[in-house]
Amino acid sequence: MRINITICILAGLLLSLFLPVSVSAQEYVPAAKGCKVAFTVTNHKDGEGTIRGTLSNLKGKIIFDPQHLNSALFDITVIAGSANTGAAERDKTLKKDTYFNPVKYPLISIKSTGVTQDRPGGVIYVMHGNLTIKGITKPVNIQFTATPSGSGYLFRGSFRLSRLAFNVGTKDDGVDDNVSIFIEVRANKK
Repeated sequence: MRINITICILAGLLLSLFLPVSVSAQEYVPAAKGCKVAFTVTNHKDGEGTIRGTLSNLKGKIIFDPQHLNSALFDITVIAGSANTGAAERDKTLKKDTYFNPVKYPLISIKSTGVTQDRPGGVIYVMHGNLTIKGITKPVNIQFTATPSGSGYLFRGSFRLSRLAFNVGTKDDGVDDNVSIFIEVRANKK
């Protein structure tokens, strides 16, 4: 009987070495304040230079543990109609069908497919995911940092995208195709 128990314990230990470890990563939600999605793009028309704007009402779910990136998840949305550049006429234009068309496409979303570090032991992470704007989904890679803050994290990241790849605006509207995006998410434990 003692031999059978010992064999069962050893078999269990050996089996546990080959099974994936179940990690209980913490789930976080974006805070009501302290989150922003900012964008900048060059306007070649009317000598205006750089257009700066924001999107608001960031919501979603984040699962993150820097020691277990294989279980990380980012599933975030912002309201497309919340675009604000500080210029009323431009903001009105951004709500038209040619630009964000928030009546038909109310949300802009990003969902991760994986998270890695830019180098082993580094403090910069890369979220690989899919960005959806106006019903068009394209892969993106977002470099970000994750700073512990209170009961959660402050995530800061940036990337560039082609607005025309998402049918935002037209080629001849005088606005550059390349848009720089900066995301800041203050996330608290759920």
